[in-house]
Amino acid sequence: MDREIILELQNLSISLNGEPILQDINLSINRGEIFAFVGESGSGKTLLAHSIIQLLPESADVEGKIICNGKNILQLSSDKLRAIRGDRIAYIFQEPMQSLNPLHKVGNQISEMIENHQLLHNREIKKLVLELMEKVQLSPEKLNMYPHQLSGGERQRVLIAIAIANSPDLLIADEPTTALDSELQMEVLELIKSLGFTTIIISHNLPIVEEIASRVAVFKSGKIVESGDVETIFSNPESEYTESLLYQPDYQFLQPVTTSREIFRVEQLNIEYDKKLVVKDISFSLKAGESIGIIGRSGSGKSSIARAIVKLISSRGEIKNLLDSRIEMVFQDPFGSLNPRMLVKDIIAEGLYIRGDRDKFLISESVKEILERVKLPLDRVNRYPHQLSGGERQRVSIARALILKPQILILDEPTSALDRVVQLEIIELLIELQELLKLSYIFISHDLEILKPLTHKILKIDNGKMVEYSETIDILSNS
Repeated sequence: MDREIILELQNLSISLNGEPILQDINLSINRGEIFAFVGESGSGKTLLAHSIIQLLPESADVEGKIICNGKNILQLSSDKLRAIRGDRIAYIFQEPMQSLNPLHKVGNQISEMIENHQLLHNREIKKLVLELMEKVQLSPEKLNMYPHQLSGGERQRVLIAIAIANSPDLLIADEPTTALDSELQMEVLELIKSLGFTTIIISHNLPIVEEIASRVAVFKSGKIVESGDVETIFSNPESEYTESLLYQPDYQFLQPVTTSREIFRVEQLNIEYDKKLVVKDISFSLKAGESIGIIGRSGSGKSSIARAIVKLISSRGEIKNLLDSRIEMVFQDPFGSLNPRMLVKDIIAEGLYIRGDRDKFLISESVKEILERVKLPLDRVNRYPHQLSGGERQRVSIARALILKPQILILDEPTSALDRVVQLEIIELLIELQELLKLSYIFISHDLEILKPLTHKILKIDNGKMVEYSETIDILSNS
């Protein structure tokens, strides 16, 4: 018996400003299945998902058909599209903190989605909101909180609650576990799986795809290179590109640093939010050329420690810069931390201007030099962040930090939003830069695999407290 097709893409091609981005996409998705889109950054996965709900830039030229429940979405009026979005087709966007309104409480944001599509009394809406909170395993008191008061996993669950509020025919989840630790990743995946909705999941994390999806389409340069059953494709890929996505390098542990020169020390660090102690008595030190990884669950205080070190938040305890080393930071979300209205060359040079440099020729030469260091093509300098791939934006973030010649570089989840191929490129780049520039690194991460080739020691925290601080080889060998 044939399964009911919810979504069918027929000969779909999309161009932006006359440049082909997606070409001849043909696939169908059945009711009740979880279908995955995978591929490197810039391969067209998210653009394809946006086309399904017609969230495309004005410069987009679309050919072909997008048929959902028998209707060609490309032929619908604006009013009919608005009625479908959030109702028949729901979208979980990649970054919860950017998707949720920071000025509205969680409960109001969930209620709003219901009110936009259903004629219900307030009492019925409140009952439905409570039912949704139970489905996504959030306690009712979270309804009165603002997004910044929730952990990453909790914000992701709120987005899921909003997306399923009207029982959609199709749920699109764009990198739903990007910034979460492995334990929370599995919790969110199990939640999506248990809900039973027809789902498109976009992910660069192939173990996640293998865990949750039944079928997969592999994208490269705007085309599907292969598609079909997940187990078959992952166990016996036909294309070399799919093999490269599945490739797991056998990194070696770093050798201990030979210097005993300590350049930085944190002693009894305590951090409070809203009078609640979230980081408690954290202590560690850093030697010249040494790398330390800070790991822990989402919400455990990792990023708070990094922000306290660079004085972005207040803290108690001692942060000792023993040699007055320059410290710079690469933030977790390159898209959110780069000014969307500035060209790449101005973003990278901004620190030099703030420092007081005025010689435009020397500044331009410095930008070119640092672009070569981070292996970013020179023609990217006249682009805006949205015109770059995820890996290119991360290289811009690294270049912006390195142009000021720091001795210590803090990297907050530097590869969490990147596909496997680009992750490996960034890891290799960071290894090369450390050796070339004699940098000391502080890594914030939930991915233990990337810490193996990048760190000498690991500081493990849980609920804001230090539970382990030892050599990387000792911690990873026992994990």
